[in-house]
Amino acid sequence: MRKLVIANWKMHYGPVKAGAWIRAFRRERLPKDLDIGVAVPHVSLAAARASLGRAGVPLLGAQDAFWANDGAFTGEVSPAMLKEFGITFCLVGHSERRANLGETDEMVAKKAAALQKGGIRPVICIGETEAQRKKGETLKVVRAQLAACLQNVKGDGAAPPVIAYEPVWAIGTGKPCSPIDAKNVHEAIREALVKKYGKSMGADIRILYGGSVDARNVADYVSTTHIDGVLVGSASLDPRAFGMLCRAAIPA
Repeated sequence: MRKLVIANWKMHYGPVKAGAWIRAFRRERLPKDLDIGVAVPHVSLAAARASLGRAGVPLLGAQDAFWANDGAFTGEVSPAMLKEFGITFCLVGHSERRANLGETDEMVAKKAAALQKGGIRPVICIGETEAQRKKGETLKVVRAQLAACLQNVKGDGAAPPVIAYEPVWAIGTGKPCSPIDAKNVHEAIREALVKKYGKSMGADIRILYGGSVDARNVADYVSTTHIDGVLVGSASLDPRAFGMLCRAAIPA
């Protein structure tokens, strides 16, 4: 399985800076056997795509979508709109949206299913809080989130899901989860996927780690069993630094 690295810009970079980032990143020397994506704010997708031109790297993704394709949902962006624009993947359930906007597992499940039905790969984010971790509830919480978010999501087809384990306490804190601890959680996620989708299909679904990933520690994660790539936040905002991270993920 090829490793996958996704940059999540979060609420950074309007069209001008997004275009400049893409142009700068295209000049980076990148591993040929690594899949790379960038989750871009909706308003900057057009500029990013224009700067990308015919280049296939990075893949362009969105940071969220609604669960209906049209209707009276002011301010929302539908899977159909993203598909028409050529988007191939979309984040759903990021902890920042759960905490700041009240998103629930049920809402994430509806979004993930709608994206998949529309031919867009959902990148489903799950993870425990610091309080849950201290209580020893990590695996319980992650398994419950996974089961809820995958209710109507298929494990195969043109847009199979990607699971991103992002412990909330590690996001943007500079305190990453250790590769060993991440491995244990990823192993539990893999077991749950195999149980739901069967051995072959469950083994083919990528599981990413996210939370204070940078060029210094990325190799420790992607070389660990059951960790199929990373979801990168602040370390992706500088195109040269992100290029360095991608090279570090797959050493020459």
